[in-house]
Formats: sequence, C-alpha cells, structure tokens
Amino acid sequence: MAVLLEDLVAGSLLVRERLTGALAEGDRLVDVELEGCTLFDAVLAGTELSGVKLEDCSVERVDLSRARLPDVTLDGCTFVGCKALATSWSMMRRPALTPSPSSWLDCRLDLGSLSGLDLRGSRFTGCSLRDADLSGADLREVTFLDCDLTGARLDGADLRGVDLRGSSGYGVDVRDARVEGLRVDVAGAEALLSILGVEVD
Repeated sequence: MAVLLEDLVAGSLLVRERLTGALAEGDRLVDVELEGCTLFDAVLAGTELSGVKLEDCSVERVDLSRARLPDVTLDGCTFVGCKALATSWSMMRRPALTPSPSSWLDCRLDLGSLSGLDLRGSRFTGCSLRDADLSGADLREVTFLDCDLTGARLDGADLRGVDLRGSSGYGVDVRDARVEGLRVDVAGAEALLSILGVEVD
C-alpha cells in the first residue's frame, strides 16, 4: 500500500516507499527526506515543499505546477511525465557537494525558474521548457534531446558541452556565453548564426 503524502509529518524519513496523494493549494511539506522512493500520480500544485530532500527517487506523473521549493535538494532523481508549470526550482538548496545529475522525461516545465541552478550532467528528453528561465544556470554537459526551448532565457548560462541536437526554439548569443563544446544540429546552427546577423542559403 502506498504512503499518502497527506500523512507525512515534519522530520519524516522514508526509504524505498511508494507515495501518492494530494496536498491542497497553500499546504506545506516540511523537512521530509525520501531515499529511493517512488512518488507517483500525486498533486502538489501550488504547495510549498520546504527543506525536502529527494535522493535517487522516481517522480512519475506528479503535478508540481506553481510549487515553491525553498531548500529542496534533488540528488540523482528521475522525473517522468510530470507537469511543473511556473514552478520555482531556483529556490532549491545549493549543497556543498554537487548532487548526482537528475533526468526529466516527457515533462512540461514551461514558465519555470531554474535560474542560477547547478544542473551539470542533467538530461532533458522530450520536455517542454517554453519561456523557462535558465539564466545563469550551470548547464555544463547537459543534454536537451527533442525539447522545446521556445522563449527560454539562457543568458549568462554556462553552455560548455551542452547537447542541443534535436531541440528547437532556443536562441543563444554566442558572443556573451561560454559555448566551448556546444553541440547543435543544422537547424540550430542556422538559429545561432541568425542572431549574429548571418544568413545561410
């Protein structure tokens, strides 16, 4: 039987449990630690997760839209089929040790704020990041595969080793970015050159 999110209390530690349920808009989940857990079919839209740590967790079909995430830690997690519209990821804790990269598959992350985060080595596959704020983020060695980055802000982001092949909608001014090792496809190269005023026939 799955543990209901509604039953968690501050300071809870759960290991390899399955969790589901829903919290009401404005509810808070405080200082909960999940290790190797699966969080599935849950609704956390408009909630606040404060001091929550997820380590090696699988997050499946969870609605995190408009959630606030002060001092949340993600360490080696996988997000599948999640919706997180206008979510404040940039409030997450910056741990002393770099966490293991997380991955997102078929997630909607539109209008979210990931500004300034350390996302090194993360993988986004088939995700929508329309109008997301990635400014100032550390995106070294991040893969964006078949993602929609229309309107996403990338100014000041570290794009060294980023793989954008197969993704669309992004615009990067290479004059003001660190782009050594940046990988793009032909369509992406044309988009980057157009920012510089270069036309490709």
